[in-house]
Amino acid sequence: MEMEQQAAVDLVSGTTGLALSALLVLLGTWVILHHFSQREVGWLAFLSALLGFSLSFFIMFFVPYDIFQTLSGGQKVLMPNNWQFVYWVSFVLCWVTYPLLSEYEAAAGFTFAGRLMSLRGIWCGLYALGTFILLICLLIGGVDVLAPWCLSMANVWALLVSSLLMSYGLIAVPRQFWRQASPTFELKRLYCAAVALDEARLSTQYELQDVIAEARVETAQRSAQFWDPSLERAFALLQLTMEECELLHLELTNGAPGRPHQPACGSTPRQLEDVAPRVEYLAQLHGALRQASIEARRAACRWDELINRCLLLEDIEESLLPTILETSTYWTWGPLRWLCQLPCIRTVWHKLVVFWLSILRHRVLRLMALATGALSVVILASQVMLFLDLDQGQLSPVLRSFLETEVIYAVGLGYLVGTTYWSGFRWRVAGWYGLYSNRNTDAGSLLWCATLLSRLVMPLSYHFLLLIRVPLPTSFQVAFNRMDSGTLLPTNKVFVPILLCLVLCHCLNVYSKLLQMLSLENLDFDTVESSPSHEVLSEGRRLVEIARRRRSEDRTLQLELNERAEESGRAIPLRMQIARLIEEGTLPQDWNVARGECCELRTTRQLLEVLRMKKENFPHEFFFLGHVCGSCIIRGQGSLSAVEPSEI
Repeated sequence: MEMEQQAAVDLVSGTTGLALSALLVLLGTWVILHHFSQREVGWLAFLSALLGFSLSFFIMFFVPYDIFQTLSGGQKVLMPNNWQFVYWVSFVLCWVTYPLLSEYEAAAGFTFAGRLMSLRGIWCGLYALGTFILLICLLIGGVDVLAPWCLSMANVWALLVSSLLMSYGLIAVPRQFWRQASPTFELKRLYCAAVALDEARLSTQYELQDVIAEARVETAQRSAQFWDPSLERAFALLQLTMEECELLHLELTNGAPGRPHQPACGSTPRQLEDVAPRVEYLAQLHGALRQASIEARRAACRWDELINRCLLLEDIEESLLPTILETSTYWTWGPLRWLCQLPCIRTVWHKLVVFWLSILRHRVLRLMALATGALSVVILASQVMLFLDLDQGQLSPVLRSFLETEVIYAVGLGYLVGTTYWSGFRWRVAGWYGLYSNRNTDAGSLLWCATLLSRLVMPLSYHFLLLIRVPLPTSFQVAFNRMDSGTLLPTNKVFVPILLCLVLCHCLNVYSKLLQMLSLENLDFDTVESSPSHEVLSEGRRLVEIARRRRSEDRTLQLELNERAEESGRAIPLRMQIARLIEEGTLPQDWNVARGECCELRTTRQLLEVLRMKKENFPHEFFFLGHVCGSCIIRGQGSLSAVEPSEI
């Protein structure tokens, strides 16, 4: 009786600890995603991504716990049914929910029904065919027939993709740590990357400029004689999106003039009397605007990250350590920023940053390179032993404590999944998708990242359990064996030779050459030439120097404006601020010149957004230096009050 009571108490305490741990995982995931996701991300996309990331982290954290409860022989808290529930929720998310949400986010349309109708036909056809096959399987054999096939196909896809990604990550991660320890060597690589990234960044900006020009031409052809509610709503939404894209283009280019817009072949004034074709065309143009702005913002975020790394490495190479003022502005989160305002915290944080950059950084990175290299060797040796059915010596019975088991296996599984996931962002298939800090990750990138992680974590966790060969089957393995019909899951060994061959190709640096011979360059990874030319290095160094100078000028101008505002005790006149913005190139000289229609004037609201982006002091009264029509005032483009320029 006492043993049963003790077992019940252990079960209750274990379940409570499991629930609290899951809650902590969910809370930590929410904090991380809140740091990355944009404010414009819809609640459905955010919650779906939050659930997918949370389940992935849950699996990576509780698989070691499952190993511990199996080895300890006590009362099991995680049962096979729990793992089956987690798997099928994750399966529905990454194979059904995320693709549909991604297609919906990329669809063109002004209404929910319109965006659904504009989804790409090939994807809708594939999903309809898949749904039909699933229904047939359910009618014929039920869940027992359907589950093994879904499990096997998802496992084969994940192992094939992870073989491509893991083979690169196991070699590239130790190299990356080793190179980062040497600022001189890493700067050469980043200078080469800066040249290619600058071209891609400018290409996205030119594409955004062209689409904005097309939208401006389309809105200029708006006819007041032919009125329709749906058409008016389409024009209003297109006008609003075009203004937002113009502000974004102005922010990304600092007001620099772009290339002149060349009208597309056959672009003539559209005089469509039918409402439906005109609305559909406006929806396509609206979708092109949104997509071009997203691509331009992603490229700009990646450019800023590269410039930040270059500036940091240049300062380290020249022994220019940050001042206490610079270290106090590192944090952008409210509570941490408030703590850095305290003198003692600010001083301690500055000393820690200086100590890290001057003494610890290169030593820790060297140790990390050696540690990750050793983990890569252990993983590859385990793959060989799994393929040859060799006994690698049971390490599992030696780890008796919970802490040892959790740390050892969490590090091994985390490194296996982490290198694979890290390689996915350097795969050319990913394009501009990625996680961008400071709330710059759009909904499409967030869903893509959640999809990749959710599809890889569960099969890689099962493969990890096969590598370490736990003496007793865990609840995780029992759950997979129940769902498996014995056809494809035992063939994990088939992918081991593929992985080893790809690793050998990466070690010999022949992977890219083989892909070029097979015309499969899209499967390559973003790498930099091992011996770049002097011209490329000089160009990259020049681009970084221009970015450094521009940031220094912006910082100096900001401090000067703040000092003048404090000395005068009043806000800087708008006229002076406009002159300064034109002087530095943020505003073009003809910012207030009409271009045909009054709807295309540089508006006061746009100027206000520019001043807010520059974080300057500005007066509370803003006036429009021109004439606007009544329709523009109704749409909120103009100001309701106007004065003479001399009165500003």
